[in-house]
Amino acid sequence: MRRAILLVLGFAAALVLVPTTAVADSTSHTYQLLMEVPNIGVAANGDTISITGEGEFSVHPKSVEAEGAFTHSTATGTVLASGTWEAAGLLEYQSYGCGEVFGDPLPDNFCGGVVKMRVTLMPTGTSLHLPGILTVICVIGPNPPNSVNGPRSEGVTLLVPGVINFNHSAGGENIYIQTS
Repeated sequence: MRRAILLVLGFAAALVLVPTTAVADSTSHTYQLLMEVPNIGVAANGDTISITGEGEFSVHPKSVEAEGAFTHSTATGTVLASGTWEAAGLLEYQSYGCGEVFGDPLPDNFCGGVVKMRVTLMPTGTSLHLPGILTVICVIGPNPPNSVNGPRSEGVTLLVPGVINFNHSAGGENIYIQTS
């Protein structure tokens, strides 16, 4: 009898928690994205991309308005292209949480995670508008992945289909500030 009561109580508790979890997962949040210093991505051939920028993104519904500058250099430092970028759509946001970095406290609205967005790259001196996928990685929060000091450290990755893939983040500083 006692086992049946515990089973019924456990089932009732699960029913109460399920709607709360579903609502929390669909909560709308808006973040300010700041990349004031260069965030770096590296391609397999050693080329680097240096990206700065700022903007705002929201989840539920997905939206992004962001822009900035980029510089593409060879492994030896020769600049191949520079210009501006503009966000074209939010693909995904995976939160690492807010309020701390590697166990040290931060303001509650300082957050981290992975923001992936479609972007348009516009190299200076050309009429090109190159589509790309920019991923910004911020290690703030209590839940960054264990690989944070490896190929997915703070910084950026950028895929420009048919041109180049800067698929390893190599440092930088950025932050997501939760505004709502």
